[in-house]
Formats: sequence, C-alpha cells, structure tokens
Amino acid sequence: RSSHIDEVRPLVASIGRQLGSNPPVRLRLLRHQALALTTTTHLAERHHRLAVFDPAGDQWPMERARARLHYGEWLRRVRRPAEARTQLTAALEVFDRLGAAPYAQIARAELRAAGVTGSPGTTAVFGLDSLTAQERQIVSMAASGLTNPEIGQRLNLSPRTIASHLYNVYPKLGVSRRHQLRDLLGDAPA
Repeated sequence: RSSHIDEVRPLVASIGRQLGSNPPVRLRLLRHQALALTTTTHLAERHHRLAVFDPAGDQWPMERARARLHYGEWLRRVRRPAEARTQLTAALEVFDRLGAAPYAQIARAELRAAGVTGSPGTTAVFGLDSLTAQERQIVSMAASGLTNPEIGQRLNLSPRTIASHLYNVYPKLGVSRRHQLRDLLGDAPA
C-alpha cells in the first residue's frame, strides 16, 4: 500500500531463500501473499491463488481473509469484478467476525468499487439472482453463442432490444464483455 514495491521485492526474495524449499505452512502461505503483492507479472494471480485456496490456510482465518482481500483488490484492478466480489465478501465476513475494523473498512471500500451497493448479503442482490426471467433467458442464450438477431428471433424481440437488455445486465453480473457470460454461467447452477 505504500508503493515501495521495488524496495520490498528483494526483502521478500531474501526471506524466501532463508525459508528454504519446505517452510512451515503458515510461512509458505504468507510468502505467497507477499510474492503476489510484489510481483507485477502474470505470476501475481498464481501466488494469490496459492495463498487463498490452500486448504491448510483454514487454520489461520485472519491471514486467509487478508489474502482474500488482496486477491479481491487485484481482481478488481484487472477488471474481473464478479470474481473480486466473491473474495472481498468472504474477507469482509471474517473481518467483521474477528472485529478487524480497519480491514473491514478497506474490504467495504473495495466492494463498493467492485459495484456492490449497500451492505453485502443484506439489501443488495447481485449475480443471476438479480436478473428478471427474461434477462436470464437472454444471458443464457448469449452465453451459448447465439447472436443478438438469433436471440431476438427466438424471443420475438428486436436485436436492439436484446442489445439493450445485455447492456443493462452486464453491470449486474460484473462483466463487461459477452464472452465473460459463458465463464460466469459455467460456474452457476442451471
């Protein structure tokens, strides 16, 4: 957060060398988190995922929540807000439960930046649950590869109306492009 990445990167590398090839689980997870925060390459996501999804990390909820917060921030900055919201919401739940108010405040700010209005899990509805039946049908058809004219023909709507529905749906789903609908629906129940 202090923008001193170039100064911190050699320290993280030195600590990694001192830990060796088989460090204790907690230190390994913290190292992945530090590497994710200090790398500017494609390796950042790999290290974020190793810090967040290793089942051994369940023993340390605060560290896991911080890793989720950092991963969520990174996902939002690389324009993947739907995935970011998942990580940030999970982190916020832990911060609130543990009384970590400063971290909870950061998580709430990041959630707002990722498109969440109100308190997560209370008034705001996101994802497929926020769509009308017709919007869900259009999203499903678009995700399957149909074009706007093809969808319009099946639903007896104009292609412009389909485009308008998709334009309104994208922010609700946290996507910005049509191909992302396929990825989103791949994770959702039918």
